[in-house]
Amino acid sequence: MTQEALPGVPAPLREALAAAPVPQVTTVAGCDISWFSWGDATRQPVVFVHGGAAHSWWWSFTAPLLSDRYHVVALDLSGHGDSGHRAHYSFAGWVEEVAAVVERLPGGLPPIVVGHSMGGMVATLFALEHGSRMAGLISIDSPLSKADAANFTKDNGVLAQTRSYSSRDEAVARFRLLPPQDVVADELLAHVARHSVASTGDGRWSWKFDAKVFLEHPEDRLKDLLGVLDSLVCPLGVIAAEKSDVVPESDRERIADMARTAPAERPVVYWPIDGGHHLMFDRPLELVAAIRDTIEEWRSRRKTAEEAGS
Repeated sequence: MTQEALPGVPAPLREALAAAPVPQVTTVAGCDISWFSWGDATRQPVVFVHGGAAHSWWWSFTAPLLSDRYHVVALDLSGHGDSGHRAHYSFAGWVEEVAAVVERLPGGLPPIVVGHSMGGMVATLFALEHGSRMAGLISIDSPLSKADAANFTKDNGVLAQTRSYSSRDEAVARFRLLPPQDVVADELLAHVARHSVASTGDGRWSWKFDAKVFLEHPEDRLKDLLGVLDSLVCPLGVIAAEKSDVVPESDRERIADMARTAPAERPVVYWPIDGGHHLMFDRPLELVAAIRDTIEEWRSRRKTAEEAGS
């Protein structure tokens, strides 16, 4: 997509889209996992994990804005995007896929893992298992407890229905965000939609994600991931969308309290943003700024702690 085709998109996002990603594939437990990278591969990696029914292109107009300082990576979990499908899905399997991609990255520098929505659950589980080798975890509007699981159950029911369309254009026109929300530019929604559909081989077009992910939504996750965040050994950042119902107010209060009381050597940063659940669509520049600022805040707090202890 040329920048001329994006008249309603803010200039920094147009520049991000102009930065072509480097495509790669890693095989994990017999399934091909597709992933992209932007920037200098010798720099510290920031690994983005998408939400349910999404894919790496959801990050294509935000993540590259971090490539001036980091090696930015975005993967498609199995059952999503251009990665392969499995007979059965599990959070443990998705964690293994993130680990395999991280293992492929050169330089051996500890990654910062960023997860949105369902991807935040995957990223949190990854941090519980691999936190000692991470530079930090950032969760973006992710339902880490089941305090309001009814919202997800409703959306899963919609996504579990297999649909097909007579043309790619028809499929793209039907693309919608769940839950519904405003977007900063319709062109961004169309851009992601075009990367969300594939031919079914019989003249029809359908979504790339495997509906079975939502028909048999994996349940091998801790019922209250929020309750185990205190056991993380890496820095934590939580970005909440204030116009979203995905993370209930009670959970936000718990996270804000953690941020106030966390030790400086294992900092917790809480960033509320006045936007919808899919912040990359309505508050993309604020989201990138919050990620940058979270990482800088970690460094500042840990430096202060080290100086106080010297």
